[in-house]
Amino acid sequence: MKHAARITVRAAGAALAVAALASCATLTREGVVAGQDGGAVVVRQGTPLVISLEAAPTTGFGWTLTSDPGAQLWLIGGPDWTVDPKPEGLMGIAGTTTYRFRAKQAGTATLEFAYRRAWDDGAAPVKVVRYDVTVRKATFYDLF
Repeated sequence: MKHAARITVRAAGAALAVAALASCATLTREGVVAGQDGGAVVVRQGTPLVISLEAAPTTGFGWTLTSDPGAQLWLIGGPDWTVDPKPEGLMGIAGTTTYRFRAKQAGTATLEFAYRRAWDDGAAPVKVVRYDVTVRKATFYDLF
């Protein structure tokens, strides 16, 4: 009888461990990569949103996030700059500035980025890109 009780306790312990691990797991099946020109973007709660913008920081210009992502989006990375592959001997080749967000809660948010020189705070940006983001509530069916 003691042996059977030990097996039942072990099985129950294993089941609890699996349930605990499953509750801690973050299930993200897809992310959204937004286009360079802004516009409307829809993302599911809990998934990443990646915005990559062409930039040439060697000219002094760079992208700055000028709006508050609000409660809907969480900035998890960026700005990260990646240089484009360049032919040998050339300098000043452009690259990409990337911002990464995670959709936190359902609702809408506006992300606005300004392209300007860092030392020209008072000057109007050369370019502004705006994203109107809708975070869709994650449902049970999104997990499968």
